[in-house]
Amino acid sequence: MMIEIDDNRTIGEIRDQFSAYFPFLKIEFFRKPHSWQQSSSLKDILPHTIKLHEIRKKHQPGFIEIHGIQKTGAVEQEFERHFGLHVQVFRKNRDSWIQTAGTDEISLEEQNQIGKELSEDTLHGTDRKFEGDDFF
Repeated sequence: MMIEIDDNRTIGEIRDQFSAYFPFLKIEFFRKPHSWQQSSSLKDILPHTIKLHEIRKKHQPGFIEIHGIQKTGAVEQEFERHFGLHVQVFRKNRDSWIQTAGTDEISLEEQNQIGKELSEDTLHGTDRKFEGDDFF
């Protein structure tokens, strides 16, 4: 997936594009950076209506290429390094969203799969038939 980073785009547009590719993940933009495997303070989340020119320190347009095999923390660092944007990836956890801090070593694909499985447990209950359970 390629995400265009341009001063005229809003945080919401970037979030929507990311989540369209990874439906059980989302990214949030923050006023302050965070360290590897550290969470961000929720009081620093930026509104989705803000345009990137209002928060960027580096104003050159460009693209960020994101692949499912990339580590979560590496993607967050790419936003910071190339565009001066402080982002944190969140994963769906049943009925809520949790920061993936502490799991920066896990790929986006794996994070998305974990979110999907947790959401399926919520949608369908936890009594699921597993392969090899033929006695149901």
